[in-house]
Amino acid sequence: MLYFFMAFGPVWLMQPIPYFGEKITGDWIYEPKIDGWRMQILHYPHGTVECWGRRLERTPNWSKKLPTIVKLAKKSIPGGTVIDCELFSSGGRRFIPSLFAQKPRVKPIIYVFDVVYFKGKNVSKLPLEDRKQVLCTLNLKPPFFNLAGERLTDVKNNYTEEVKKGSEGIVIKKMDSPYLVGKEAPIATQYWRKIK
Repeated sequence: MLYFFMAFGPVWLMQPIPYFGEKITGDWIYEPKIDGWRMQILHYPHGTVECWGRRLERTPNWSKKLPTIVKLAKKSIPGGTVIDCELFSSGGRRFIPSLFAQKPRVKPIIYVFDVVYFKGKNVSKLPLEDRKQVLCTLNLKPPFFNLAGERLTDVKNNYTEEVKKGSEGIVIKKMDSPYLVGKEAPIATQYWRKIK
């Protein structure tokens, strides 16, 4: 299967690298690290919606198995848009496979945290701050939730606060960073750092 880089289609999703305690400079945000399944949702300009897992080498097109999410995405996400998100369930991580059953035992929860294309435009080169503003313009309704992020003030304290809320950790992201789309594989970047 051919995957597109500059043309509209599934993309290799940007990946965080571990944080090793080095000094962080500049403007950063943190988001809770959701222990779900990474997913991208594509709403093609012609109206088709697809849900893809992150491992493109395995052709993980989940669209036929997630018809409810596809239907709801058509209403919430404009055509020509690719969003980066995390698939979760009302029963937690271990019940995510149930979402792929004909009669799921749980409800989907989709945490939206980035956008690569918006209304047919490649927005990956925009800084994260601008991409977050684009996400705020989406008419997201449950099961979709915008993961806007909070300003990073103190890595240790921000991490501790999120873990107390039940997250497995945090992902810190540099606000002036682009979204790096790989041509043949995902790009792991210092702009996104995971702490768990």
